[in-house]
Amino acid sequence: MSGLALLCSGQGAQHPKMFDVLATEPAAAPVLDAVSARLGIDVRDLGSAIEPARLFDNAVAQQLMVGHALAAHAALQARGIEAMIHAGYSVGELASHAVAGRISVETALDLAAERARCMDAARDAASAPQGMTGVIGLQRAQGEALAKASGAEIAIINGPAHLVFGGTLDALDRLEAQAPSMGARHIRRLDVRIASHTRWIATAAGCFAARLAETRWVYSSAPVLAGIDGRAVQPGDDTVQALSAQLSQALDWERCMQAVLEYGPTRLLELGPGTALTKIAAEVAPSVAARAVDEFRTYDGVASWAMRP
Repeated sequence: MSGLALLCSGQGAQHPKMFDVLATEPAAAPVLDAVSARLGIDVRDLGSAIEPARLFDNAVAQQLMVGHALAAHAALQARGIEAMIHAGYSVGELASHAVAGRISVETALDLAAERARCMDAARDAASAPQGMTGVIGLQRAQGEALAKASGAEIAIINGPAHLVFGGTLDALDRLEAQAPSMGARHIRRLDVRIASHTRWIATAAGCFAARLAETRWVYSSAPVLAGIDGRAVQPGDDTVQALSAQLSQALDWERCMQAVLEYGPTRLLELGPGTALTKIAAEVAPSVAARAVDEFRTYDGVASWAMRP
């Protein structure tokens, strides 16, 4: 599909029914089997197989998100759906390389587990508890001033006046108290216990880079874009640098989306679960049709939408 861009979601939208539709897709079965084997549960019946709170543990969540993207892509590939360009949000960037065919399903799941391990180790070695807070209503310059005043750090730039901050819980408390006076319209502490994409987990980048460097990357004709700056990443050392750097550097998802749009896609499809990237796309690119697989009841429906002119 020359006009389709595939976007792989980051953590946060995991839910007990996230694999229900995929469970009946024959093409998705090998991926679901691989994720299930690694986690020691049957992801086809995730609601019964695991406590809801565990869905948000890094070691579980990152493999679930990568597995969902790969299973969804397998179901679409079986219907002849291919993309002109790929991008992914946080751990979704790792998934996007696998969706583009640069690494295997097994390798992608192995790397997801190692990514989570490196991040958790960096967090556990820190001197204070960490977290993240989403803020809507502040421009980037205002966000930088707020970060400096509170001791937090911008972790993600989602779009115009849509920022996510990371830092210690004390710093986030100060940030949330100060943000309204600067014009913030919406402030929400996220359900995470790690300051992803900030200096607080800087050691995770080197840890993950060492594992990435052992990986064999295959060339793909469809570009994969880096979340930190939107550039098209080349297989090999460039990929190692991009995927490891984003652990402790801010994601510029707005810039990445603008780079996606420069390729001229007519449709943006989020491989999910959830609709977070679809909603951001509506902010950044309201003229381009955007949907998420979670919005459909069947993959026949997803394919039918994706193949429209």
